[in-house]
Amino acid sequence: MLLGTAVWAEGPVERRALVARLASGRLADLNRIEAIRLRKLGEGDPERLAEALVPPSLRRVLEGGARAFARVRQTLAYAEKWDRRGTLPGTLAPGLESADLLPCLPRPASLRRLDGLSLDRLTVRGPGAELSAPPLPGLAALGLAGGSLAGYCLALEDGGGAVLGAWMTDEWPRGHLELRAGAARRSMPLKVWEGLELPRLRPGEVLLLPPAKLRSLPGLAAGAEVRLGAGFDELHLRLGPEGVHPTVQ
Repeated sequence: MLLGTAVWAEGPVERRALVARLASGRLADLNRIEAIRLRKLGEGDPERLAEALVPPSLRRVLEGGARAFARVRQTLAYAEKWDRRGTLPGTLAPGLESADLLPCLPRPASLRRLDGLSLDRLTVRGPGAELSAPPLPGLAALGLAGGSLAGYCLALEDGGGAVLGAWMTDEWPRGHLELRAGAARRSMPLKVWEGLELPRLRPGEVLLLPPAKLRSLPGLAAGAEVRLGAGFDELHLRLGPEGVHPTVQ
C-alpha cells in the first residue's frame, strides 16, 4: 500500500488530501471514496463518519493506529475494484498530471535522526525541493499509534530539516536505493538498513535512518537535477547554489 499527500485544483479552490496510488497510476482520494462507500451502505451522515474513519490526512490516520490503518486498506481495496471497472470518476481519483504530490507527511508530529538529534519538523519539503548541500540519501521510518511502524519513505536531511518522498510504503522496500545526476549513478541495496534497532516512535513521528554511504556524484553544478529512487518511489530534486562544493564544480 502506497500512501501520500496531494493537492489539486477544483475550480477556484484547492483540494489537499490523503491519497493512495492505484494500480492504474491514478490517485485515490480515500476520504471521499470512503464517504461514497458509506452512503451506499446506508450509513447516516457518511461525510462526517468518513472524516473520522478515513480522514483526509496521513498524520491523522497514523494517530488512529492499527484500526485506522486497516480501514484505509479496506477503502483502497474498494477503490481498486471501482477503478478496474472503469467507472471511478476523476473527482475521486485525479490523474498524476492534474495533481501535485507533496511530501507524504507534510507536518510530522516530530522529526529526528536515529542518533537522537531533533530536526525542524516545520521545514519538511518534498518532490522538486532545492537542496542546500550535496544529497546524502536514505530512508525514514514513520510511527503509528501503539508504537509500531507504519512504513517507510525516501528521505534525506537538508538545511536543518528533511526532504521526504511522495509515498510511504507499508512494507519493507526491496531492491536498491539509486541516486542519479545526468549520466552519473550511485546505488546501494536497501537491505543494508535491515536489522537496525529502532526506538519506539510516536504516532506521526518521522525518524531518519543513517544516510547511504555513497561516493559523491561528479560534476554537480547549481541547478543540477538529482533523482533519488527506489522501487516504490522516485524523488526529483535540484541542487541549489549553496549545495555546490568547490571540488566538484
